[in-house]
Amino acid sequence: MGRHNRRVSLGSLLMLVLSAAVLALCAAFVLMIGAQGRGALTERPVLQPQRVENAAVSPEPTASAAAADAAVPGTVKPSEQPAPALAASAFTLAAAGTVYAPKAIRESAMEGAEHYDFGPVFEGLGTALSDADLSIVTLETTTAGESKGYGSYNTPPQILDALRAAGVDLVSLATERALDKGYEGLSITVSELTARGLTCAGATQEGTSCARVIGVNGIQVAVLAATYGISDEGRERTREAERGVLCLLETQKMVEDIRAARAAGAEVVIVLPHWGTKNKTETPAAVRQMAVALAEAGADIILGTHPNVVQGTERLRVTRSDGLEYETVVCYSLGSLLTDARAVENTAGMVAQLTVSYDPVSRRASLGELVCLPVYIARDRKDAKVVYRVVDTDNAAAVAALSPAEQKAARAAAELVREATGQSAREQEGQG
Repeated sequence: MGRHNRRVSLGSLLMLVLSAAVLALCAAFVLMIGAQGRGALTERPVLQPQRVENAAVSPEPTASAAAADAAVPGTVKPSEQPAPALAASAFTLAAAGTVYAPKAIRESAMEGAEHYDFGPVFEGLGTALSDADLSIVTLETTTAGESKGYGSYNTPPQILDALRAAGVDLVSLATERALDKGYEGLSITVSELTARGLTCAGATQEGTSCARVIGVNGIQVAVLAATYGISDEGRERTREAERGVLCLLETQKMVEDIRAARAAGAEVVIVLPHWGTKNKTETPAAVRQMAVALAEAGADIILGTHPNVVQGTERLRVTRSDGLEYETVVCYSLGSLLTDARAVENTAGMVAQLTVSYDPVSRRASLGELVCLPVYIARDRKDAKVVYRVVDTDNAAAVAALSPAEQKAARAAAELVREATGQSAREQEGQG
């Protein structure tokens, strides 16, 4: 009887333990499910508006609270919150013509044996180039050093220091004279530019795109420079395999490079073609046709050189591959920035100034008013020495420093540029 009572007691105890264990497992399971449920709720996207009070987010609102929120003016669902507006950006551009420094100019820049200072040559430009975010010139000479022999198309590299001081940022090397000192001469010139922090365009690895992409005020700008051909001297001093480093002005290749630059993210495209006929103020029909083809491919700005005289400007309206109409500003020839030629047309050059805006929403560039600032290449005397001075003809102090004869010539050059570009003196003042 006692043993039986003990068995019952033990059995009851065992049942109690088992029951407790089952209850504990059930409780744990319920807690686990609850925890998973809360986790799913916190990770779920919040689709209803939430009130923020004292910097603490309240629980999900009830139906009535949601209805109340919906009635509050300005209440917006998080999924409908407007994205920050993409701000348009802009940069200013200044471009001058060709820089050519043969013997007469080199001698005027000499200060003692083997020392050159071209700084004073460009001082009369004032801030015509340096005020811009991007300033461009075309170098119609190499800077391959004295070992290559200075001549009409090889200049001491100190000229690059003067251009940098004048505010130049980018130099086009795409001229027919780029290979006059051979492949090595062009390579040395590129090194001299790079050492001075100057960007260059027009020389590239054979077979690659001629586009050079740079960032200007946050805008991706592709610059393509190309020349109509290579001089006889350049051909004599290079092998055919070496000539591919110079970008040639072939319409189809340029169209392909422009489109490729656009596809790669270029937001503004500037083309620097070395084209046309020397000393001709009229723009050939073939040049105008190429300008249209480049504009249709995606060029926003076309700044021509080579004729060494100023030619006209134009704002082309073209339809591109997306079916939309675009505007392209064209300067068919900027003339010379520095030369020893003394014909009236050769001494008159210009600096093209333009503001370029880019809207990231519409993905379109807009071009401001084109200002064609006349410059004059003076040949004067100082302390019984012939000197060359490039002056902004609107820079009264720079013009006043010239001899009376050169002042008169500067005024004539300015009028020549205004006639060629269709900008009167009054229009120039209104745009400046």
